[in-house]
Amino acid sequence: MTEEHTLTLTSCGIDVGTTTSHLIFSKLKLEKVFTQRGVKFEVTEREILYKSRIMLTPLIDGSNIDYLNLVEFIKDEYNRANVSIDDIDTGAVIITGESAKKENAEELVKSLAHKAGKFVCAAAGPNFESVIAAMGSGAALYSKESKKTVINIDIGGGTSNIAIAKDGDIIDAACVNVGGRLIAFDRENRIIRIEAPIRNLEEKIGVKFDYDMVITEDQKKTISKILAESLFEVLNKSIKTEVARKLLMTNPIEYEGKIDEMIFSGGVAEYIYNKTDEEFGDLGKYLGEEIRKIVKTQKIQLHEPQEMIRATVIGAGQYTLQVSGVTTHISDTEILPIHNIPVLEPKLDTKNITSESVKKAILKSFNLFDVVEGEHSVALSFKGAIGGSYAGLTTFVKGVVSAIPNTIESSLPIIMIFDRDIGNSVGNVMKRETEARENIISVDEINVEEGDFIDIDKPKVGGQVVPVVVKSLIFSH
Repeated sequence: MTEEHTLTLTSCGIDVGTTTSHLIFSKLKLEKVFTQRGVKFEVTEREILYKSRIMLTPLIDGSNIDYLNLVEFIKDEYNRANVSIDDIDTGAVIITGESAKKENAEELVKSLAHKAGKFVCAAAGPNFESVIAAMGSGAALYSKESKKTVINIDIGGGTSNIAIAKDGDIIDAACVNVGGRLIAFDRENRIIRIEAPIRNLEEKIGVKFDYDMVITEDQKKTISKILAESLFEVLNKSIKTEVARKLLMTNPIEYEGKIDEMIFSGGVAEYIYNKTDEEFGDLGKYLGEEIRKIVKTQKIQLHEPQEMIRATVIGAGQYTLQVSGVTTHISDTEILPIHNIPVLEPKLDTKNITSESVKKAILKSFNLFDVVEGEHSVALSFKGAIGGSYAGLTTFVKGVVSAIPNTIESSLPIIMIFDRDIGNSVGNVMKRETEARENIISVDEINVEEGDFIDIDKPKVGGQVVPVVVKSLIFSH
């Protein structure tokens, strides 16, 4: 294989979580693949070059992350790995859990992305974090290979991110404020950290927690027991207590089908699967023990994941250059190039497409990834046959337009991606049959996945093709 057919990229993933922060460097080998749809690069090899130490996420106070301390840690890990910023081709910075709620979270993640290299950055909302964790733990892949429907619960310091995976896809997600570091204490058991969700337990426990107050062993166990029971009320779709209702951050689980196995990831999973007994001045060990008791009592079938505490940090950026088909529709090339656009994949029943079903699928996808429609640009990816006839395409585009009124009003690009050669047809029909006549970008023969980010360049070769760079979150298998 000649050199021009291969690319090697260095990627970095950084996760700033409620309890811990860490990073991973990876080497990605991409090979040029020739298909009926054109030429593209695919990742053929993934090698983890370096796993950083794990630090407790530093805080200045209850509302702000200690940015300078965090940057020094990252710089030190770059030095330990013998990697410079110039060596990094791509990557992702993700801030999760209670850390994502801090006042300086958005500013911090953007600054880290800028300093660390060519990065995609995201302050992951609770549902998006659930998706990332289920992919990073290996649960999504396991559901595909085992043909089982599994539920992945990623328990970190502040939240438990729940995702149901079936056939490799995440079909439902939820999040509850149950974590191992909602309250933390020093060696003398004096409280040094209190996160807001813990206040929901005070009335039931009969204690008002405060800084420097001594927390007893019984109180640690009682808190952990209530947190574990609240988590399983959500998992069992039987939310009966006021505490569980208050701890639930998202809509409850809607999936009504059978769950074959349960998987835990995140830092607390290290205790659930007896991988460690080290304590960090928090509830992690106690919460893990209480969850094990419930698993045993309810005779739940557990599966051990490939990744636990590093489930989210395994994410790193991947550049995959793809070229659109020749049937692309770009209403105005002046809106290109665009960068770092998140990809959503509305799940359509292609055998029964109505405008209402298209609208509902798009809105559900927005909700799953914590996207507020019209706030930022997104790319909607559709797979399979959308409708060959003019009438069928009209039905489809009317459903799309009805789901994105704020996008149209704000003059944001309407970005659609298809895996079949219908991009130009869809764009033209949308322009003729709906009120959306401008800022339409409809590209086809592009293979993207939900959760990817894309860059779209100006058309090349006399406008015949549009280069698209797909930046996926890489998950180690």
